[in-house]
Amino acid sequence: MKKSTLILWTFIPILTGYLVNSLLRVPVLGEIFFYVLTVATTAFWFWMGRQFEKSTFKTIPAILIGNATGIISLLIYLWQFLLVTSENRNAFLAGFSQMYNASVPGYLFGGIARLFETEPNYVGTRTFVALNVICEIYMIIVFVIGMVVEKRISKETMENNNEETSHH
Repeated sequence: MKKSTLILWTFIPILTGYLVNSLLRVPVLGEIFFYVLTVATTAFWFWMGRQFEKSTFKTIPAILIGNATGIISLLIYLWQFLLVTSENRNAFLAGFSQMYNASVPGYLFGGIARLFETEPNYVGTRTFVALNVICEIYMIIVFVIGMVVEKRISKETMENNNEETSHH
C-alpha cells in the first residue's frame, strides 16, 4: 500500500470522532453509534498497525507517523486547556483537538482518569487531561500490537514458505 494512502488513513479517527460527537445528539441511535464506532475504530487502528508494518517505514517512524494525528491532537488539546486561559481559548482548536479521542472507547478509562483528581468522585480538568493522554496511549498500544502481530504473521509465512521450498 502506498505511504501517502496510509498517511491519509491516519485521519480516520478524527473523522470518526466528529461523527460520534454529531450522532450523540440523536436519541438511542447516538448511544449505539458511540459504542459501535469507538470499538470499530480500535479494530481499524489495529489493522492500521498491521499495514504500517507491511510498509517500507522503519518501526519507530511508522509508530510516530501512524500516530501523528493523535499526538498532534493531544498537543493541541494540552495547549488549549492547560496553557491558554478560557477567555483566550480558540473554540475551533479546542473542539477539533478532542475529535481524535472521541473515536476511542474512553468510557473504559474514565475511572482511571478520575484518580488524577484531588477530590473523590470529582470530574474536572485533571480528569479530562488524563483521559486524553490515556486514550492516546491506548491507541499507540493498539497500533503497536497490530505491528507486532503482522511481524509474527509475516515471519511464520516466510518460514512456512522456506520449509516448502526446501522439501522440493
